[in-house]
Amino acid sequence: MQGEVILPLQGRRFYDLEIIGYRKSLPLMKVSERLYIAYFDSLGDVEFLSHCARLLADRLRGADVLFTSETKGVPLVHEIAKILGHKHYVIARKRKLPFMENPITVSYKPITSEKPQTLTIDGRYARLLEGRRVAIVDDIVSTKETLNALEELVKRAGGIVFKKAAILVEGRVHDDVEHLGVLPLFVEDSAGLQS
Repeated sequence: MQGEVILPLQGRRFYDLEIIGYRKSLPLMKVSERLYIAYFDSLGDVEFLSHCARLLADRLRGADVLFTSETKGVPLVHEIAKILGHKHYVIARKRKLPFMENPITVSYKPITSEKPQTLTIDGRYARLLEGRRVAIVDDIVSTKETLNALEELVKRAGGIVFKKAAILVEGRVHDDVEHLGVLPLFVEDSAGLQS
């Protein structure tokens, strides 16, 4: 497929990611018979998230509100909101909670789950999206399933999708997603993983 970023494994155990002056070594993890991913988890890495937030904030100027899903997008959006001077941001929850008023829910199938999932926003927070330019932010975009679900929530809440952004895109470049780097997928060669 055009736009895919797939490399031969060639015995590697790590992938060195560089995002404009910041380096991280990511372990390679097997996810199917011959396919490996570079395992990326930004949670708890304050220095890295702050670095990425500064870079993404420049690309998201002009947005009225930031929108993400729990959990990994939250600390990133929090940092970006501080940089942009936003007083609020909106988070889609992974389940409908009893205290929500007039919740809006969308079903989707993320790559990391075997079963369909849901994203829900409380109607009280949906009002923050209505008629506003919304920047949808995630930590990593692979299949775009989560991003598409977030986009549908914005539309159902009456918001306008201003931009979509992520720290990384994985396996393929998406022209409609602002990103700081690309994580290739890795395919095991006939020799397999060597020690």
